[in-house]
Amino acid sequence: METIVKSKSDELKTLLSESREALEEAKNYLSKDGKRYELHDWVTIAEYCKRFNIPNTQTVSNWIKRGIITEENTVVIEEYNNIRLIKAIPYQDHH
Repeated sequence: METIVKSKSDELKTLLSESREALEEAKNYLSKDGKRYELHDWVTIAEYCKRFNIPNTQTVSNWIKRGIITEENTVVIEEYNNIRLIKAIPYQDHH
């Protein structure tokens, strides 16, 4: 009897540990249409401006419209009020 209780207890500890690990990992990415977006690589326009010292978000929005930030480097998350994320890499505005 004691063996059964101990193994159930160990099983529960393992499940809890695995659940914690999965939750921790899930905090670090979004998944959309089968593609995974790591949150340290994909940021909002406002966060991008902070990271790369760009004075206003309109500049980045214009880059998106003009194709300086390519389509594959942007994603719109409909489930989060159509928020747009962009890949957090430096882009060059060539006039």
